[in-house]
Amino acid sequence: MLNQAQNKRLLAVHGWSGTILGMFLYVVILTGAVAVFASEIGQWSASGTRAAQPLDRPLDTKLRELAQTVDPKYLEEVTVFGNSGGVLTAFFHTHEKNESGNLEDVGVRFRLDPVSMQVLQRDEGPRSAMPHDQEGALDDFIVDLHVYLHAPRPWGLWATGILGFIMLIAVVSGIFLHKHLLKDLFVPPRFSSLLLNRRDRHILAGTWSLPFGFLLAFTGAFFSFAGAISIPVMSMVAFGGDQEKMIETLIGQPHTENATPAEFTDLDAIMADTKERMGAAPRFLLISHWGQSDATVTVFHEPTEANLSGTRHGYDGVSGAYTGIKPQLGNEPSVGGDLLALMGPLHFGNFGGLLSKVVWFALGLAMCYVTLTGLQLWTQRRADNPSWAFMTHAIVVVGYGTAIALAGAAVAFFLSLSAGSATFWTPVGFLLTSAACIAAGFLIKDVSQLSRTMGLVLAGGMSLLPILRMAMGGAGWPASFATGNLTVIGMDLAFFAGTAVLLLWILGRGESRQPLRKEPFGVPAE
Repeated sequence: MLNQAQNKRLLAVHGWSGTILGMFLYVVILTGAVAVFASEIGQWSASGTRAAQPLDRPLDTKLRELAQTVDPKYLEEVTVFGNSGGVLTAFFHTHEKNESGNLEDVGVRFRLDPVSMQVLQRDEGPRSAMPHDQEGALDDFIVDLHVYLHAPRPWGLWATGILGFIMLIAVVSGIFLHKHLLKDLFVPPRFSSLLLNRRDRHILAGTWSLPFGFLLAFTGAFFSFAGAISIPVMSMVAFGGDQEKMIETLIGQPHTENATPAEFTDLDAIMADTKERMGAAPRFLLISHWGQSDATVTVFHEPTEANLSGTRHGYDGVSGAYTGIKPQLGNEPSVGGDLLALMGPLHFGNFGGLLSKVVWFALGLAMCYVTLTGLQLWTQRRADNPSWAFMTHAIVVVGYGTAIALAGAAVAFFLSLSAGSATFWTPVGFLLTSAACIAAGFLIKDVSQLSRTMGLVLAGGMSLLPILRMAMGGAGWPASFATGNLTVIGMDLAFFAGTAVLLLWILGRGESRQPLRKEPFGVPAE
């Protein structure tokens, strides 16, 4: 049995660790909500796209021309895709072991104008040594921050995986804590005290968010541990450490090679066929063993209204014959393959176009609110304990500061894009803004004033972004409308609308000028 002092220390450790992990969890949830619109953010930050569907154009002639200029060994695999600004990338490569003993893509990468098909840039060597895509620096950083917490691999994946499990535990425990689940769905927030009001709002938002929270936590933990733990362990146990062989086995790549030279098929005919089948141009193209008798073409499509998950269509690389939809797992359709295919759309909400993304974003913000209010309730009940005063400030700093730092990353992106250093300054901008927010937490002693100040800074930053984008040479609304880049206008309006909502929250009910009576520590919240 533990004595009273030991129990007190254990409770303190439990509270501190839970609060700190909760703040990290909040960062993952918020960046995930923003990452739902990563594609739209990419188009907006690049002030539009040169082509709405970069792969919806003749490719065969240009790729044949480029194939003649590269070392034949780089024809082992060719990937073709578009970036945030619509620029096409064609990467001719093979796989070689680097100094660490890991396989790495090595080859020649071409960046092409999607309209004229002129080569804008040519790079050769290992993928890791090639220049980064400056136009996609902002959306790439947001996704990297969500998936890896901007930490070295695989430590970042492990961290987000653990946080996913913590969120899963919180959701499951929340289900058991909500003894009156149906009643809690419609609980009216009380105004008799600040503590009861926050508690009721926390319960209301948390109850509605339980199914979504479970979905996010499960799929997020799956993605983190599948890449960081499951694949390496499986390759060691079942394939003697050969990850390439394991992946080929799981995804159903051909087991036998036929290197006999053969004329490559008409790629434009394949693209026309897959567009007719799906009603839209693909987002990604993979060619294996170009110029050999065993050549294959795999065309990747985004989820559509008829398909909840993305689809992969296979073609023979010599005859051009359609070989069918390729499952995510193995060579034949299976329940496991279908479930695996659903993981991505259910986590990122990209299965129903813009509508599903808006819903996922709103639910993600609700989860952020639940996480923050839960932390605030925990610290508020311990307001009489001086050791918790620091955490009260920290919660406000992390709550507003993460969003402010994302805005700071966007500011750094726009200021450095023309100099070709956006991939460096975007994360630096995030870190510098984060440091400024932490400093504000130390300098502003009053929590209400800190919250109000940081909220106003966030509102100012959000309203600044569209103006800064255009000031740094980005397309204005008339030009965007004329070229059909409505995403740019929509994102600008979203930032202005978000600013208005935030100001109403800060100046209205969110930051009441006459605080409600606070319950003394230990009084039951009933």
